[in-house]
Amino acid sequence: MSRNLLALALVAGTTASAVASTVNFTTIASVTFNNKGSIDAQGDVDNARDTWVVPAGSGGSVTSVRVQGSLTLNQTGTFASEARVRMSPGGGSSFTAFNVQGTTTGSYLGTISVDRSVAVTAFSLAEGGTVDFEWFESFQDGTAGLPESTWDTVTYSFGGAVIQNGNFSLGSTPADGVTRSTAGTNVSGGLDFYTITIPHGVTNLSHYLNIKTSQPAGGAAYDSELAIYDAAGNKIAEDDDGAMGTGFYSMLSFGAADPLADSVDTSNTGPGENGASLPAGTYTIVVGGFNTVFGSTIGGITAGTAAGPYSLDVTYVPAPGAVALMGLAGLVAGRRRR
Repeated sequence: MSRNLLALALVAGTTASAVASTVNFTTIASVTFNNKGSIDAQGDVDNARDTWVVPAGSGGSVTSVRVQGSLTLNQTGTFASEARVRMSPGGGSSFTAFNVQGTTTGSYLGTISVDRSVAVTAFSLAEGGTVDFEWFESFQDGTAGLPESTWDTVTYSFGGAVIQNGNFSLGSTPADGVTRSTAGTNVSGGLDFYTITIPHGVTNLSHYLNIKTSQPAGGAAYDSELAIYDAAGNKIAEDDDGAMGTGFYSMLSFGAADPLADSVDTSNTGPGENGASLPAGTYTIVVGGFNTVFGSTIGGITAGTAAGPYSLDVTYVPAPGAVALMGLAGLVAGRRRR
């Protein structure tokens, strides 16, 4: 997996910008169909069907299917997201049948363009083997036997979606209680990884670490999810909608002294929800879109489909004694420079 590394210099009261995660797709084989109606529920006799023979020299491992094309509304009231296709193994092929949702768009009018990569259970696409297609509606809400939507043209590419994750180092977080904000953008299927060092940890009642996402100034609202992993890649905590008063943003709170967490919010249990303590060390914060599944280890994350901008806000306060020592060290160093 290719990763772009970017060091962010965080200055108190300023906002740093992060490069958005992106998605690349490597194709081993593709097939295009035209004028395929999305008619009734899966298995209905009225549904459009076709069979594709995998070209010679086009076999290989498949982990994703990319859907590209144009979809036209035929019956009002239906969702574009309901237009799906079932792919099943035919002669010479061996894999478990699966469904592909071409778009997550809901209500729509006219014709829309579609370009979406969908992760699938890995399988081997056999050259010369056949794949059977059935176009169907996941929810039949129109007149039976008539297309609710039509794929004017649609191309299914088989291969692998390579997520170029945003990888950023926030460095050693200043222990002064000032919130550092970093601007980021998640793409559908993308994740952003932020490494952060907590120099003194959260070890008593006067410490706290608050990590949250929020809506950036001028940015659209976004449904984020958030997790933190230790240096060994083990998940410590995750959150979906725990940021109080901010709709679908996320928050992690360590330390009972955290003033940025509130037990009044029904989405969380208040200060220190994710732990009364947190050892000093280096951690990885992961930001993803809604329906991200955070595995127990950092290598087992399934990225969500929601996409949008966010601000990652980190606030850290260690023991008062640690702050005093840091100030004293700075004073001594200053005297030596004179």
